Amino acid sequence: MDVSLEILLLKVAIAPAFIGLVSLIALRYGHRAAGWLVALPINTGTIIFILVLTEGTAFAATAALGALLGIVSLSVFAIGYARSATRYGWPVCLGIASAGFVVSTIVLSQLPGLVPIDLAASVLAVGIVLALLPKRAEPVPSAPAPRWEIPLRMLTAALLVLAITTAAVGLGPRLSGLLSPIPVFTITLVIFTHSRQGPEPVFVFLGGLQYGLFSFAAFCAVVAVLLEPYGLGVAIAAGLVAFLGVYALVRTVLRRFPSPPTKSSDPVA
Repeated sequence: MDVSLEILLLKVAIAPAFIGLVSLIALRYGHRAAGWLVALPINTGTIIFILVLTEGTAFAATAALGALLGIVSLSVFAIGYARSATRYGWPVCLGIASAGFVVSTIVLSQLPGLVPIDLAASVLAVGIVLALLPKRAEPVPSAPAPRWEIPLRMLTAALLVLAITTAAVGLGPRLSGLLSPIPVFTITLVIFTHSRQGPEPVFVFLGGLQYGLFSFAAFCAVVAVLLEPYGLGVAIAAGLVAFLGVYALVRTVLRRFPSPPTKSSDPVA
């Protein structure tokens, strides 16, 4: 099989397949679980893999570092949507949050990439958003998702990976990485949830997402450091170990220091 055809198949198959699986799991376990699962490095990992094949390890390592700092933009999107959702419907919230993401990405693309600084900025941004997210005090009723929602998530996954990897040379590794956490799946989840159930479950989802981003930051930092000297296999494996380790640490801290209890129909993630 031609190499270009293999790469094309990877672009349109891997990320959508994982998103479909994650979506099915999320529908079973609720909004908080969905937020945690969206932070999985599915798209970013796929994009890094493809960039190694097409552009080389140096390019992909820079993209991984960009993805790390892209957490700041994703956090800007989350807080922009959450705060505006207390007053407006989803179209206005989406416009405000998307504008924040774009402006943040443009500003961050001008900054030099250094792993310690980018990691600290990402962790700080996640922490600030968690502190500012509206606190939910009312029960969140369960509501079945439309049957077409999962196929739509899968389609957006394919389009995202195709767009970022195809434009990688023109965008450059830094901007390609910054755009890899673009909140396509977050958008899909929040607008449909918001339109069906109101803002309360959106806050739950975004809180789960922000907690999951600590693990995503660990993955990106490790891959950015290890990719060039040790290659793709070692970098991805170590990144996944870091992801799982930080995930376990965050869950342990949350169990030991739980938030004040609130009524909810959501299962605990």
